Formats: sequence, structure tokens, C-alpha cells
Amino acid sequence: MSASAPPKILHLHSTFDAGGKELRCVRLINAWGREADHAIVSGDPDRRSAAQLLSSKARVSWPKFPSLTGHPWPGRLKKLAAAMAGYDLICTYNWGAIDAVMAHTLFADVHKLPPLVHHEDGFNEDEAGGLKWQRNLYRRIALGRTGALIVPSHVLEDIALGPWQQPRSRVRRIPNGIATRSFAASPKRDLLPGLIKHKDEFWIGTLAGLRKVKQLDSLIRAMTLVPPEWQLVIAGEGPERSYLTDLAEELGLEDRVHMPGFVQQPAKLIGLFDIFALSSRSE
Repeated sequence: MSASAPPKILHLHSTFDAGGKELRCVRLINAWGREADHAIVSGDPDRRSAAQLLSSKARVSWPKFPSLTGHPWPGRLKKLAAAMAGYDLICTYNWGAIDAVMAHTLFADVHKLPPLVHHEDGFNEDEAGGLKWQRNLYRRIALGRTGALIVPSHVLEDIALGPWQQPRSRVRRIPNGIATRSFAASPKRDLLPGLIKHKDEFWIGTLAGLRKVKQLDSLIRAMTLVPPEWQLVIAGEGPERSYLTDLAEELGLEDRVHMPGFVQQPAKLIGLFDIFALSSRSE
């Protein structure tokens, strides 16, 4: 990298749908503005709704990249490593990008790869009930040459230092920040298109990706137990939308369960909730 050229940063995600890690990545990219070149890879090219939130001032590209999934054979990992060459920093996110981390550890010298920073934010349904020893072992090896391992919570910090056996010098706990001032304004009852909070209503609300691990079906089933003036608002998007919609209709709750999709400014919505509900198995 020349003294005048902006740094080139490669971001590797299993998907780039609008979830917690993706939104944090978007905010950081937007904050960089034109001072860095960002290359974003979504392992599932059809799932990158978070891209809609990228600033027009951000310097972003979507390079072709080998698949992030598959058997970790040496030949495949070497191809991943070769595709990571030419950048100044590599950022990988969660288990879905762990093969790229392994490729970096094995072939960084061969391809003269830059430092790699790995981020772990939590677990999907396949590990929500407990860590898998095979994945623990794989992570221990794969993370062996990372510049840093970033986690947002004390729980993940303990996992990184314990089962994943990472040295204290490598692990960085950076809690997700909250701009508390943005929650101070009084919410508008007609904030959501097609949905108004009436004065005689109470809202149970949550913000979540519509994924199985979030157990949103349990919130919908619980609505059969509360009085009719209570409404359920699930803000978020994801692959479980059809299932959740069908469940609400099956239970006769289609007029009391509302899924407005992804809400770009959730701080303006949360003030309408009388109860915030968290049903996820992996928070």
C-alpha cells in the first residue's frame, strides 16, 4: 500500500443480510467514508439486504470469491488463501467464514497475506444448545495466526479463552455500543407503514432476524394466552417469515401478530413497546 492509497479491507461473511454483525460492519464502513476501500463477500450472494444501508460515499466492491463452504481440503483452502491476497486487512465473521481463517493460518506465508482479524458474535441453532468439540478443535487451529479475535460479550470472551484456548493477548472484548440519545425522542404511533398503535392497545415487541434459533414461534404461541388488546410486533427479516406468518394464521392471530420487516431506525420503534421480549436461544 502506498502512502497515498486508501487501505484495502476484505470482509468475509456467510451472508450479508441485515443482522447484528452486518449492521455493525455497515456502520463502520460508512464511518470510514472514502478513506478506505472495502471488498465485501457474502457466502450466499442472494442474501445481502444490509447492502441497502451502505452510504453512497463508501468505497465498496463485491469481488468474485471461492465458496466459503465445503470440505476443508488443502486444495480448497489454498484457493481461499490465494483469493485473499492483495488486501491490507482481512476481516472474517463467525463460523461461516472459519475456513477462510484456516486458509490464512496455513497459507499466509505462501501468498504473503495481510493480518486477519476474526469476529465471533454468537451461535446459530446448530450450536445454540452447546458447543461442538469438533468445532472447538477446528477453531483452536484456525485461529492460530489471527491478529486478533473480537467478541462482544463476557460469555464469548470466556469461551475464546477456555474451549478455544486463545491467548489473552489475542482476545479483544468490544461491547456493542448503543447511542442512547437516539432513544430519547417520543415515538410516533404511526411510525410503521400500515400499522398504528391505538391508545387502547399494548405492544409486546422484539427485534430479531427471522431465524429458527430466535424461537419467535414461541412468542406467537404465547399470544394465545394474553388478552386481545395485546399485540405482538416482530421487527426483522429472515428465512422463517413464511413459517411464522402461517403459524399466526393457524392460531387465528393474524390481526394481532405484525411483522413489518427490517426497521432501519429501531430506536424510533422501541418506545412503542410496552414489553420487550427476547426469545432467542443464543443471546
